[in-house]
Amino acid sequence: MSPLFQIDLEACNPGKGHHRAYRIEAGRDLFGHWLVEIRFGRIGTAGRSVAYSAPDEGGARRIVRQCLRRRSSAPRRIGVPYRIRALRDPQGFMPVNVT
Repeated sequence: MSPLFQIDLEACNPGKGHHRAYRIEAGRDLFGHWLVEIRFGRIGTAGRSVAYSAPDEGGARRIVRQCLRRRSSAPRRIGVPYRIRALRDPQGFMPVNVT
């Protein structure tokens, strides 16, 4: 997959032992299907990876939006917000109201 959208997020709170990384990539595979790949885990480790398939670009955007919405609730859940470390979004894939 060559990603058309990629965002790297980190949440760090040394006092609570939270050192988390989260990456979302969305793009088309060789057959033109939309894929959203999510990698997450403790910073500096291999972590885990989950991939979702979407029928069209709108479906891929919905998956990305749901993931970002969940990350935006991190202060309530883990006590520290995720911060954007890197963003590659040449086509305006990321929703404006969710950061």
